[in-house]
Amino acid sequence: MFVRPHILVVGEIARAEFAAVREWLLQVQRDSQTTRVSSFANADSEPDLVIICQSWPDEFSASEATIALGRWPLSLWVVCYGAWCASDGRTRTVWPLSVRVSVDESCSRLNHLWRILREQREAPLPLTASRDESLEFDVIWRANQCC
Repeated sequence: MFVRPHILVVGEIARAEFAAVREWLLQVQRDSQTTRVSSFANADSEPDLVIICQSWPDEFSASEATIALGRWPLSLWVVCYGAWCASDGRTRTVWPLSVRVSVDESCSRLNHLWRILREQREAPLPLTASRDESLEFDVIWRANQCC
């Protein structure tokens, strides 16, 4: 029996900068169950995939992120960040580097994670992955999709 993956979306996904994420969710909506909340406090179930829509630095505190990552340690994570957050990976440590992806690159990462969820043949990127490992994870995925 096919179980539809549960996707939890946290943040202000209605903002214009997250149009690509909204479009991706529309593509997978038939095969998934999606819950949208504005904050972690409003989430009440165990998600398979957590999508964070981050519009500005410090939108989510380090303690919120730590609690959420600890609350759902087996979930796949992606933090889709907007233009105002581009330097956060260098100047802040709220989210692990392995889960951060610019909104412009988000669909590629989401497609990769969706495939991992659906096929369960590939290992996800660990939360402790370095910047180089994260880049390799995405580059190899894109290269394999082109062939």
